[in-house]
Amino acid sequence: MTPFGAQPAFRLEVEVRPPEALDPVSGGPVRLVSITGGRVSGAIAGVILPGGTDWQTLGPDGTIGIEARYLLELNDGTRVELQSRGRRSGQAGGFWSTIWLNCTNPAHAHLNGAQFLAWGVKADRGVEIAAYALPESGAQA
Repeated sequence: MTPFGAQPAFRLEVEVRPPEALDPVSGGPVRLVSITGGRVSGAIAGVILPGGTDWQTLGPDGTIGIEARYLLELNDGTRVELQSRGRRSGQAGGFWSTIWLNCTNPAHAHLNGAQFLAWGVKADRGVEIAAYALPESGAQA
């Protein structure tokens, strides 16, 4: 899938633990998914540091609201905060989300104003995400 006729600005391979319900008796409606690591490749490249979290809100219709926040460490040592928010239908094979990045390194300041539309799918060890720069953001990552 390539929105806007574009190639992904970057790809994420996010490694996660199994979801944990905040209320173990009822099994939800909110569960946490701990991020244990991973990789980022493309216009920005590096690793995903352990310690991030994906909060998932389970809807009565099977819809899952997704809000994630984690930290990337680029190959040059720059740390970049990633925030993502999306929604997946219970029957969907994947999900759309939006991504914002934030860092303090002036060499990567262009990431702070960028917005990305992302397509994610479940993988063996977690989630694979392709992030596309929104045209109006002017970002190439």
